[in-house]
Amino acid sequence: MEATAHSEPPRSPLGHVVGLILGLTLIVGLLTIAFAWPSTSMGPNNVPIAVIGPPEAAAQVADQLDDAEPDGFGVVEAADPAAAVEMIERREVYAALAIGPDGVDLYTATAASPMVARVVTGIADQIAAGMGETAGQPGSVTVDTEDVVALPAEDPNGAGLASSALPMAAGGLIIAALIAVSVRGSGRQAVAAVLAPLAAAAAIAAILRYWLGSVEGDFWTVAGAIALSLLAASWAVLGLTRLLGRPGTIIGAVAIMLVGNPLSGLTSAPELLPAPWGEVGQYLTPGAGATLLRSVSFFDGHGAGTAVVVLCSWLAVGVLMFVIGAVGARVKRVSAVEPEPVAVGA
Repeated sequence: MEATAHSEPPRSPLGHVVGLILGLTLIVGLLTIAFAWPSTSMGPNNVPIAVIGPPEAAAQVADQLDDAEPDGFGVVEAADPAAAVEMIERREVYAALAIGPDGVDLYTATAASPMVARVVTGIADQIAAGMGETAGQPGSVTVDTEDVVALPAEDPNGAGLASSALPMAAGGLIIAALIAVSVRGSGRQAVAAVLAPLAAAAAIAAILRYWLGSVEGDFWTVAGAIALSLLAASWAVLGLTRLLGRPGTIIGAVAIMLVGNPLSGLTSAPELLPAPWGEVGQYLTPGAGATLLRSVSFFDGHGAGTAVVVLCSWLAVGVLMFVIGAVGARVKRVSAVEPEPVAVGA
């Protein structure tokens, strides 16, 4: 019996291999820039901060802050400590300063951003040290700090909340991709794209709330905020996929993971990212979802209005693209069906 010869598959053209290597290099480079650049270029960019006292005091402190961090802070006036605390609780400012002859009173909110709180605390220490040197008594001026809205005792550094940025961003993308690949039928895809984000949001909220202790507030409110973020992301990607096919999935992945996730500000604050990218990130689903999660977890929903509008807009656009893509696919299938021949009587 003669052995059957098996022909080897044709080798890939050298140009194809070189192109693949260059493409992978470009992708890895872009990923490095997207995730490393915001961290290495981090610093205050017009961070809103209140100064307690008359306008002249605010102007003086604004000059001191500008000397420490040029263009780093946007100073607003607060009539008294109670007004400053209310502004912090309503997420209008990150911190407040009151400078008197005997010391510096500092009001922070680590729940809004531990990193901003540390930056402001360092600058308050600099101001106090300068006041002591001016008075000829170095070290005599102290800083009295009050954390108005603190992080939970179980997670005082906000590590769990910061770590949730990736699963929240990737969750919507993964849900949409799996539904597009494994679920057939527009109706079934729509049902899955509603139920899967709700179930995933409940799981994430339970982990953050009861296991890690990283968030506070009502469980269902927190779960609802996460669900809206996942719904917006998953429907946006699913709509793009249904409308454009595989390129739509790639566009959604780039928008969420390559751009939106590193610019979300959940691990720091939007005002600490390079301008204007911190603000741009708030108009993508990861950034809006991060702001909404902080607001409902620690600030009774204050400061969440824009985030809700952004997420609902992404959700609405995603649903619209999905419907257009589904209708278009159905029209193509109907058009492709050939009419059956009709017998004509003699």
